[in-house]
Amino acid sequence: MSNAIYELTNKNINQGYRNHELSIIEKETDYIMGKIVTVLLSMFPDKVVGIALDKYGIKFNNDYLLSEKHQKNLKKWLQRLAYTELPSSDMDFGKLKIDFEHWYYQMGGDEIQFSYPSSYLLTPKEASDHLGVSRVTLNKYIQQGLEVVNTNSHRKIPKYTVELWEDPIYAIRMQMNAQEKKLRDQSPAERLEELNYEITQLEIKYKSGSVKEAFAAYDGDSMDDPSDYYLWRDLENEKKEIMKLLGGS
Repeated sequence: MSNAIYELTNKNINQGYRNHELSIIEKETDYIMGKIVTVLLSMFPDKVVGIALDKYGIKFNNDYLLSEKHQKNLKKWLQRLAYTELPSSDMDFGKLKIDFEHWYYQMGGDEIQFSYPSSYLLTPKEASDHLGVSRVTLNKYIQQGLEVVNTNSHRKIPKYTVELWEDPIYAIRMQMNAQEKKLRDQSPAERLEELNYEITQLEIKYKSGSVKEAFAAYDGDSMDDPSDYYLWRDLENEKKEIMKLLGGS
């Protein structure tokens, strides 16, 4: 992205929010989304060969588009696009992909699908060997949100996922994106049942009744592996929101 395009886009974003012009904000959002897709396909041809968004186009959440959070996200993505350079690793690709998915769902998107070349897909055995875990544990990771692709013959795992799964922050983001997808096919009551099961497993594992109790002596930055802390915290927060939606306390 040239400096001239960067400056013009940044100027338009500022104008849109200063004057509360939804049409300008939506136009610049469309532009940045398109650039992200172009960057993913052009910079990582060995990792992704296709990206399919909602069939009939994304139906933007206008309240979100007008929010300060979205304004900050637009500027962050604009900077990220301006400074993304070759060569890029599986980790670089994975972080860009996961963050784009998360942003897409925040904006009101229903479905985003990535198509990978066959050479970029691992068998379950290769993935479990890379992670140093059993097939049983790998299946547990898949249930939690590790991305899996159903091919004509077998389930396979994109290479970036085994790199990112060992990053606590992005492992959680991957799981959150998977939950977003599930929510589109689940009722609140069905999701609540699933949340209760996942929270119960953590309560049993740590012999504690809450994340606050289990990790009272720690914070996220002082743990060797904070993934369970972040997962449990997010599950409890999601449960509270669903309880409110269902009229509970």
